Amino acid sequence: MGGLHVAAQGVEIGSVNDQALRMLQLQRKLDANYSLMARPFFMGGTTTSDSIYKLIDDTASINVIRKRIGDKGVLEIFPLTINSQLNIHHPYGWNQPGFVQANGWQGLISTGAYASVGILSIQVKPVVVYATNTDFEHTNTYGAVTKGSYLRVLPGQSSIRLSTGPVSLGISTENLWWGPGCFNALLMSNNAPGFLHLTFNTTRPVKTPIGSFEWQLVSGKLNEDTMLLREDKNLTTTYYNPKNYDGSGYSGPYDSGAKWRYFNGLTITYQPKWIKGLFLGINRIAYAYNDSLLSGTGSFFHSYLPVIFGVFRQTYSYGLNLPAGKKRYKQMLSLHARYLFPQAHTEFYAEYGWGDNQYNIRDFVLNTPHATAYILGARKMVPLSARNQWLDVQAELTRLSQPSDYIPRSAGNWYGYQGGYTQQSRIIGAGIGPGNNVQTFATTWVHGWKRLGIKLERLQHDPNNYPVYWSDYSVGFTGQQRFGKWIASSLLQFIQSKNYTWEAGKDRFNFYGTLNLTYVF
Repeated sequence: MGGLHVAAQGVEIGSVNDQALRMLQLQRKLDANYSLMARPFFMGGTTTSDSIYKLIDDTASINVIRKRIGDKGVLEIFPLTINSQLNIHHPYGWNQPGFVQANGWQGLISTGAYASVGILSIQVKPVVVYATNTDFEHTNTYGAVTKGSYLRVLPGQSSIRLSTGPVSLGISTENLWWGPGCFNALLMSNNAPGFLHLTFNTTRPVKTPIGSFEWQLVSGKLNEDTMLLREDKNLTTTYYNPKNYDGSGYSGPYDSGAKWRYFNGLTITYQPKWIKGLFLGINRIAYAYNDSLLSGTGSFFHSYLPVIFGVFRQTYSYGLNLPAGKKRYKQMLSLHARYLFPQAHTEFYAEYGWGDNQYNIRDFVLNTPHATAYILGARKMVPLSARNQWLDVQAELTRLSQPSDYIPRSAGNWYGYQGGYTQQSRIIGAGIGPGNNVQTFATTWVHGWKRLGIKLERLQHDPNNYPVYWSDYSVGFTGQQRFGKWIASSLLQFIQSKNYTWEAGKDRFNFYGTLNLTYVF
């Protein structure tokens, strides 16, 4: 089956292959022309799941089940994934799609298949998730009584696509990751379950006389799950009713008939022809309640493709001239960069975002930091003397708390506007929580499939809005090993919460553990 063509098959975000992509690029095993800032990464030509397995460890014999369909088709069976996680005191952890922010044990199982014939491809990979969702220690500012055990069947990483050359058009529920961050992303990550969306995207860099471009344009539908606590509202049960709007905020009982929101997003990445290894990009998203889409004088395109129109409120056409109480569109924007040095096995990256569009250029120049957040990071892989052994060193800082200008001009916490930037009550961007900051340092010994590392983390909970600082300090241990066709990975974090729920002297211990199993058929 070597060299069998696979068209526009995405590598699932968070899978063992996806986690290996950045390392393979730093090891100079994967083409350095891919930005890896708009994922999923799409395989094509002779790049298959098996070929990525070989890049990870060329001594391991792992082959997926893949069959031909006629002369131009292929059928592939996805690996079986069985994931579980445990919190013993209160909810903790992020970037585990399908899982919920809950205390106690939860698990999920997923598998499926991919088939393509010519330009058409169909991918089906549903997820079954169960959580005990037990109660945890909470106050009137953090947490609430849970609604008991949780069971859902989700569409997971499924899609139908038409792909030709470097572009693809389709409908999908796959998770997306936009931006250069390894542990967090400001606008699009795999923290929440994937949402139903239309997508027009590249599957590989498109070369032009001035450099290469990658992009993705998405329109979709965001829903809530009222069985869950709101991740963007400190795990409370606060839900907004968009039909009871008085101009100063949302009030009244939650209206399930108006709960879904329309989403539109665009990411573009540019690799200059003259500076190898440098990737520059922009992400922009906008969302609104469904009953606001065609309100006012905005045209169809202004309503359904708002990300291609004016950035400032003064030129934000689809938000102007609406009836009182109808200006419900929210936009967020980020600029990002990644500088890759393959020969030094090193990368530096940053993402800087604005959570509230400013009025005009003058407003932007006078108050650039307003409503901003950022991610800074670096990664280096150090080759060791033994064959195919490396030391992977990572450091990343994410700041979502408002800068000092919030005192005279508050923009509210990131993700907390318009019912929240959420899908199934989980934040679509950085899963660390609204207004939170985190610093992460990790170092990992890597030898093919084998990994053993330590992870140090400090999470600050909304430091601007409470007189007492609540911080979580954690020491974690990571590991991965292959057992025949089974690949097992785990994270064990021991967390000390200082001033839990922003109450002085209220310190609590928590354990957060994950065990992820992958079986390659």
